[in-house]
Amino acid sequence: MSRLNFPLIFAGWLLLPCPTIAQIIPDSTLGGSNSQVLPETINGIPSDRLSGGAVRGSNLFHSFQEFNVNSGRGAYFDNPDGIANIFSRVTGNNPSNILGTLGVLGNANLFFINPKGIVFGPEARLDLRGSFFATTADSVVFDSGFEFSASNPQAPILTVNIPIGLQFRENPGTIVNQSQVAAPSNQLGLNLVLPIFSNPGLAVEPGQTLGLIGGDIQLNGGNLAASSGQIILGSVASPGLVSFAPTPFGLSLNYENIQRFGQIQQQNSLVNTSGPGGGKVDIRGGDVTLSGGGIYALTLANIDGRGIDINANSLQIREEAKIGTLTLGAAVGGDINIRATDAVEFIGFGLDNYIRLTENYLVSGNIDPFSPQLMLLTGTSGIGDAGNITIESGRVRFENGVISGSATFADGNGGRITIRASTVEIVGSAINSGTLEGSTGKGGDLIVEAERLTVSDGGVLVSVNRSEGAAGNITIKTTESVELLRNLSGAASPTTIATNAITGSGAAGDINIDTKRLIVSEGAGISSSSGVIFGNNFFQEGGPGGNLNIQASESVELAGISPVEVGGVQIPSYLTAQTTTSNPGGDIYISAPVVTVRDGGVISAASFQVGDAGNITIDAGTVEITGTANNGELSSKIEASVGIVEQLSNPNATGNAGSVNINTDRLIVRDGATVTVQAVGTGSAGNVNIAADSINLENRALLDGTTASGAGASINLQAKDILLRRQSRITSDAGNSDGGNITLNGQILLAFPGENSDITANARTAQGGRVTLNVPNIFGMAAVSREELRTRLGLNDEEFAVLPVNPTTLLPTSDIAAISQAAGPQFQGTVTFSASGVNPAQGLVELSANVVDPAVLIGANPCTAGEGSAFTITGKGGVPRSADDVLTDEPGEFIWVEPTVTPVGAIGEPSSPKMPDSGSEIVLARGWVRNAKGEVMLVGYNPEQRFGERRPQPSGICLPR
Repeated sequence: MSRLNFPLIFAGWLLLPCPTIAQIIPDSTLGGSNSQVLPETINGIPSDRLSGGAVRGSNLFHSFQEFNVNSGRGAYFDNPDGIANIFSRVTGNNPSNILGTLGVLGNANLFFINPKGIVFGPEARLDLRGSFFATTADSVVFDSGFEFSASNPQAPILTVNIPIGLQFRENPGTIVNQSQVAAPSNQLGLNLVLPIFSNPGLAVEPGQTLGLIGGDIQLNGGNLAASSGQIILGSVASPGLVSFAPTPFGLSLNYENIQRFGQIQQQNSLVNTSGPGGGKVDIRGGDVTLSGGGIYALTLANIDGRGIDINANSLQIREEAKIGTLTLGAAVGGDINIRATDAVEFIGFGLDNYIRLTENYLVSGNIDPFSPQLMLLTGTSGIGDAGNITIESGRVRFENGVISGSATFADGNGGRITIRASTVEIVGSAINSGTLEGSTGKGGDLIVEAERLTVSDGGVLVSVNRSEGAAGNITIKTTESVELLRNLSGAASPTTIATNAITGSGAAGDINIDTKRLIVSEGAGISSSSGVIFGNNFFQEGGPGGNLNIQASESVELAGISPVEVGGVQIPSYLTAQTTTSNPGGDIYISAPVVTVRDGGVISAASFQVGDAGNITIDAGTVEITGTANNGELSSKIEASVGIVEQLSNPNATGNAGSVNINTDRLIVRDGATVTVQAVGTGSAGNVNIAADSINLENRALLDGTTASGAGASINLQAKDILLRRQSRITSDAGNSDGGNITLNGQILLAFPGENSDITANARTAQGGRVTLNVPNIFGMAAVSREELRTRLGLNDEEFAVLPVNPTTLLPTSDIAAISQAAGPQFQGTVTFSASGVNPAQGLVELSANVVDPAVLIGANPCTAGEGSAFTITGKGGVPRSADDVLTDEPGEFIWVEPTVTPVGAIGEPSSPKMPDSGSEIVLARGWVRNAKGEVMLVGYNPEQRFGERRPQPSGICLPR
């Protein structure tokens, strides 16, 4: 028979009608001080008065062979003068069934001991003014060394003073509680009508202690109450001493000598120490399960709460069970501390109710603290601060619609939430350290420290601020990874880590993530915002947005879009700091060796209204922005914008966009991806500032600084080489305002003339911008004027002025322009080539539009290339001697890197040309590399081979024709 099922069968057997079970039978182990049973009516019910016993100082000892109380009856211990503690043991072989009332006729504490087991039935009640301890330990140990033992019963020695602990042997009995009776009003000390205060079951008077310490503990629908006092549940499964430690609030228990712990199962029962002083709940067990019901320690007046402590091997909370320590007065609420060596699991009872409740909270800003979905809560609805929540375990998991957090409903501040574990999983559940509508207090911080954090399937880790006070910060530290993925179909909010300032004037908190790998996919996201847009709900009020700071020692990746609709749309995976209010949005800072944004992912700092957007700063070894979403509509992007939030646009926005700052060794933007600063309304676009060793833009990639009517953006690039391929563009265009500025500083700017890759700072109706190229080596691009563009397009001035698109995009060539579509020289911008001394009027070098693949021309025999072909040296306006030289009218000599050939002489004297020696070899260039000095050199091998070896040159000699 399994250990889990045995206590249930055991308890059921005890409660079966059994006329052979004796009631209260004293034994003879106390000699002349044996206990006595006297029937009489006490407090209106037929009872047994228990007198006699052995008195030792302030302690009274009773000993019974059997001890049972039938339903409707009572058993009361006499309390002689001077007695502070009554110890009652059961030495027989049967458990005790307490189905009626167990009481003390005085103020003494009662310790009830039966190693075989104790059962409190549905109508069991306590009627005493002191504390009550029920235990299945074998004995109570005193400071003199004496043990008041049930298995080795002896009379107490003459000098017995202070109890120091409970001694357990092998296989202690089970304690079962099914009591749901209403308690006398003096046992509650409350004038509140709350759902947790009905039918308190076993209850002690305010300020006292109620303890159940035994083997397994079963609370099968049974309730426990100790208003402003403490409730102790301890389950012991191995021999050892559980020691007592006196405190100002009563005894506390120390389990340091216990090696193994048993099971504590709480099913549809309440454990409640709520009261004017906010009592304490202390639970210690092996496997602890809460299924329905709850554990409460509410603080209702001006005495600070003492909270809830749960220590276990594993803790599972499910089926609407709750743990809460609200403060409703001026005092500080109690803390919730959960420590489990293996796992802590919160399991809700469904996602439909979770979706409805979270949407209602987002819209109204209110939530019922006794809502079934709210399973873990500290909070304040008074001026006192809420308590803190701390969870420490090997694994922590919230799933299936759990809502937990620390909230402020009024003037007090919210508590701090701290989770420490190897693995933390938030699946279709919410953790919120926010403030509610109409409150003025500050939100608490939310801290996660783990190896791995996963938020998925509609899970949220948030600090939502609807208060006049500031929201709390979210701080996440993991040694391995933080991963957000998958949304919940039909939910109002995506899977997210977020801080939001909504309706109130308090600022949103910051989000700080320190990890090895950050992965955000399938439409999940991380955001900090002032105001918020979700579904059809648009909040235009809120304090300043918070900052988003990410430090990753390995990588940051945003990938894809949501496969299901959230708020009626498919959304991209995102990192955002945005504002929909008059307050500014926050900044985004990312530091990692590799930052990847792909398949529709977005990094965005945006303003939708009046407030200014924040800045985006990325420090990384490699930054790669690639591709579009699988729906073909959303491109991957890094964006600082105004007038655009998510997939919405506001042409009336007046805020200013922030800047995008990227510091990297290598920036790759390709396949329709974008780095952009833009202003849709009247606000100004920010700047794009990029410092890199290399910038590769390929296949419709875009570096963009577009404005509608505000000041144009500036694009500042500092790189050794910049490559544009296949309709890629660098633009700072404007609509009704002046074009922006583009400044390129570097060594090489390379494009292919027939691929329509452009650099433009154009304007539609105002003045063109400025393009400044501090680049000594420019290949494949040419500067074009307005007139040249108009002529090549075959348009008159009027037609050209109303073109709806950038004119350079209509040409197949790769161009550089800073024009206005409006006619007149006063509207035209400038293109400046300042570093190389190149005369822009002469034109730039354009590479051949027909790129030849050397692999096709050259097989095993390099001489093949010379058959039926020619090698032509370009004359005036041709290729300069080196990449560092200025183009001149003089023909030059050409020196291949390898193998070396005799230089070609001047061709200005056709009568005496200098020819190379017949033995010299001409090798076709197969690629280019950069040497240690940063110079570009043409080479006769393919530098893109997987293996780095150079192919040997054939020994044959090819003579020029």
